[in-house]
Amino acid sequence: MNRLVKVNRSFDVFMKDPNLSLRAKGFLTMVLTNNITTGYEVENYCSDSKEDIEDIILELKICKYLRYNPEDNTLEANAVPYDYWDKKDELER
Repeated sequence: MNRLVKVNRSFDVFMKDPNLSLRAKGFLTMVLTNNITTGYEVENYCSDSKEDIEDIILELKICKYLRYNPEDNTLEANAVPYDYWDKKDELER
């Protein structure tokens, strides 16, 4: 018997988010799929300026794909909005 399997890939979430620009989707893809440890490291692989990257980072913060972690002074990135991270953390407790 053939059964359909529904696959939920987290990349589908941000890649299909109409609120994100193509630049933000490209930036987030670079961060999530490469060993990039700082947002400005992306500058080594593209023609965008630091100012452009700052705008992209702001867009991703507004859309909740990036958030600041004051405990270790880092930006955290994920392929789903961070309000989903918080819900998932609550369910796992």
